[in-house]
Amino acid sequence: MRAFRTFASYLGTLIAFGLAACDADSCNGLIVGTTICFDDDGEEVPCCGPPGDKYACPPDAGDDAEPDADAGDDGEADAGDEDGGPEAGSSSGCPPDAECMAPGGGGFDYYPSYVWMGKETEPPPPPLLGTPYENWVDVTFAEPDCPTCSCAAPAAGCILPDSWEVNSTACQDVSLPNVTPFDPPAAWDGSCTSSSQIPAGILCNEAPCVRSLVVQPPTAAPCVAEPAMPPEGEPLPPPVRTKVIDYVSASLGTCDLARVCIAPPPPGYRLCRVAYGSAAAVPCPSDWSDRHTGWRQVEEQRACSACSCGAPQGGSCEVLVKAYSDAACTNERGSLVLTVSDGEKCVDLVTGTALGSKTAELLSSQTGVCPPSGGELVGEVLLGVPVTYCCVPEFEPPP
Repeated sequence: MRAFRTFASYLGTLIAFGLAACDADSCNGLIVGTTICFDDDGEEVPCCGPPGDKYACPPDAGDDAEPDADAGDDGEADAGDEDGGPEAGSSSGCPPDAECMAPGGGGFDYYPSYVWMGKETEPPPPPLLGTPYENWVDVTFAEPDCPTCSCAAPAAGCILPDSWEVNSTACQDVSLPNVTPFDPPAAWDGSCTSSSQIPAGILCNEAPCVRSLVVQPPTAAPCVAEPAMPPEGEPLPPPVRTKVIDYVSASLGTCDLARVCIAPPPPGYRLCRVAYGSAAAVPCPSDWSDRHTGWRQVEEQRACSACSCGAPQGGSCEVLVKAYSDAACTNERGSLVLTVSDGEKCVDLVTGTALGSKTAELLSSQTGVCPPSGGELVGEVLLGVPVTYCCVPEFEPPP
């Protein structure tokens, strides 16, 4: 992807300066030393640029595109400092205001980039030509601070029996009965209720529906988890990060065989060397010492797991339930005492009797202790494709 950006920048520059890029056959000719690039007038001219990415040299690059014989004792062009940084005051063969500098290498992109860095909420400067690439640098994740979970005792120690069934057989009868629901209303407080009435003499498969009553035991009320969290847990704060808008800079041609012309960055942008992936660990050249590291994708996906409570331990609950034939809870037909440690219990009734109401009375209750859980860090941060920017330090005026 970065290689494609470099080629696109080359091509845009060549068009802007009226230089004709070599076609594929011309570029292949360079492999055997043949110079067959052409300018806009169709004249054969020297080729410039790196291998595999040749173009016709600018008119001021010299007839032979060779380095100045006085460029050094060994006859080669001075590529600037060994660290590859921009060479101040060297603009031979470059348009006005452009710098003649060595191209990238050692893991960095061939050309430096025009880069803007700022907060996510800040508007970037006007966009440049080409494709912008968005990255994130100088990322700081919040230190995990998950709460300590605890369990508070419930306001009521018992949940009254909510499953009442009337059977067509006696309690000791092993045959399968016909079952008729006689449940109380939801969230019942145990007071007299006439819900789910069963008339007297009603038949089930030609036999009386009412012969016995089976009631499930009460249950211990659950503890209250503190602090309260959504079931999926509490997310960590988003990371503090710096947004980067990155455009590959366009080369303005070569100033000699070893160096290229790079224009100063537009207002609001900086000039930076860029390295991606495994190359992001390379050190910055000394003249590009303002280093910023980050990733192409950064997301905080960690969370503190929700607090929860286990079943109460050491508690007790005892309830007296009664069934009546009338709707006013005055004509009792059967009763049971149940505890949380019991299973279901059964009481025989008068065969075919009406069941018109019911009550439940809490005889005793003691809340238990619930073991807490949760408040642990779960998930991972998402970091995709490392990136490093080595930038020319910004000028800071003296105090």
